[in-house]
Amino acid sequence: MATDMTTNHPAQTPWLTVAEAADRARCGPKLIYREVKAGRLKAAKVGGRRELRLLPEWIDAWLTAATTVQ
Repeated sequence: MATDMTTNHPAQTPWLTVAEAADRARCGPKLIYREVKAGRLKAAKVGGRRELRLLPEWIDAWLTAATTVQ
C-alpha cells in the first residue's frame, strides 16, 4: 500500500486490493478473481499477472446484480 512520505500513514485511495474487495463482499479472494475473469465484476489490471484493483461501487453493483430475493 502506498504511504504518505510526510506522515508515514497509508495514502487515501478509493481503490481496493482483491483482499480488501473480498472483505467488503464477505467472500473469498478466489471468488473475486473468478467473477472478474467471467466478466461479471469490473476490475482494473495493474502491473503483474494477478494485480487487480477494484472500486467499492463496482463491488456494490456486482453484489446487487448477483443478489436473488428469497
